[in-house]
Amino acid sequence: MAYEKSDGPGQKKSRAARMTVLVLILVFSTFLGFIHIYPMGGWTPPPIDSFCPFGGIESAFSLIFTGKMLQRIAWSSFVLLLATLIVAFLFRRSFCGNICPLGTLQELFARLGKKIFGKHYQVSSGIDKPARYLKYVALVVFVLLTWAAGTMVIRPYDPWVAYHHLTSSDLFTDSAIGFIVLVLSLIGSLAYDRVFCKYLCPMGGFLALLYRFGRFRVRRNEATCIHCKKCDQVCPVNIPVESGVDVTSSECINCNECVNACPVKDTLFVSGPKDTRIKPSSVLWITLVIFVVVAGVASFSGGFEWKMAKITKEVIQSGAFNPNAITGRDTFAAVAAASRIPKELFMKTFKISEEEFNKEIREAAHKPNSGFETEDVRKFVREQMKSK
Repeated sequence: MAYEKSDGPGQKKSRAARMTVLVLILVFSTFLGFIHIYPMGGWTPPPIDSFCPFGGIESAFSLIFTGKMLQRIAWSSFVLLLATLIVAFLFRRSFCGNICPLGTLQELFARLGKKIFGKHYQVSSGIDKPARYLKYVALVVFVLLTWAAGTMVIRPYDPWVAYHHLTSSDLFTDSAIGFIVLVLSLIGSLAYDRVFCKYLCPMGGFLALLYRFGRFRVRRNEATCIHCKKCDQVCPVNIPVESGVDVTSSECINCNECVNACPVKDTLFVSGPKDTRIKPSSVLWITLVIFVVVAGVASFSGGFEWKMAKITKEVIQSGAFNPNAITGRDTFAAVAAASRIPKELFMKTFKISEEEFNKEIREAAHKPNSGFETEDVRKFVREQMKSK
């Protein structure tokens, strides 16, 4: 049967544009993480947690009930969460498919795996279907535990945090499990693509719960479909696109790779209210513009911080000292000044010299046989402040 072919060159450009945007975001995120560990020109960006929208979800309970945000979380997390929600109510999980750098990292490994193995594999349905619910379990568990503990419980297990600390001496002390999850996710993605996204990502679970509210989705014209299954073959989350009229699965990350792989014109397309159709590339650019505009407006209004505030500055701004705000980058001297705890107590408790007192906490903590970590300093300060 004769059929009209799709715009092949246009589809290739659309796929290339998506991957280019994804890689640029990954590179930018990697740069922020690197500069946080190794500051350049006096600029130290906030921890990478501050640039993740899931941090806004984690910190929401703390902000609502105590009026305080979790350590390492800034308003930027809420700003990015807002942008993610705006996108979700338009293009469902477009954040996952067109923005998320951890998803990009897995897709890059999947492409490498395809070159090695010649194809992508699929987990058997008996394992795959129940395993997909694990991300919802992760979402509930980490949000509730974070609320109860008042700290970011997910951080030691977070592969994205581990990725940004690959060159840090904190990697195996603070993110050992997260590093294992990262390695297993990337190795798994060589054969199965987006392993972490499909089975463990709590942010993916959150957006999947909102999926039904999105206005645009992929649709298929049964009359012109030639059942070549190319759409199924390119789907990074293994949705059987070819067997349905609409892609209604909450697993869909709205990358629109299926639309760009379809060889028949107007057989797979992105459709919205009143049968409005838009190009896959439009979904990409609108998603990107929303994030840029929301983050840009917040930056100009002072609601999106690109530079980490020193602990003494935080005390001046808030009028109070929060021990949870202590980081390994702070010096003992700065903590002593902010908390008004005598220098001698720090030196005696942590067995540090005068020189180490004026250096970053992490330097003393990571010397051989130091016997303490940054968290021990926070605990010490909390105890001393309670006893005052």
